[in-house]
Amino acid sequence: MTQTPNHAHATLYRRPRTTQRTLTLPKAAQQQAAPLELDSSVLFQGAREVHIRHKDMVYRLSITRFEKLLLTK
Repeated sequence: MTQTPNHAHATLYRRPRTTQRTLTLPKAAQQQAAPLELDSSVLFQGAREVHIRHKDMVYRLSITRFEKLLLTK
């Protein structure tokens, strides 16, 4: 029995991407010593999932049914 790679199998069930929005911060905000704090309602903008690009990987941040945040590759 031949097995297909997991990534090939996973692409069959991938949900279509929605319109992508990118948050770009002004240079002054990027140079702050304190960590950036965002309200989740601003980050999600009514959606239950956002995609975060970090280097060459895309991570998925989603709100669970118990209103917790879940970060996955």
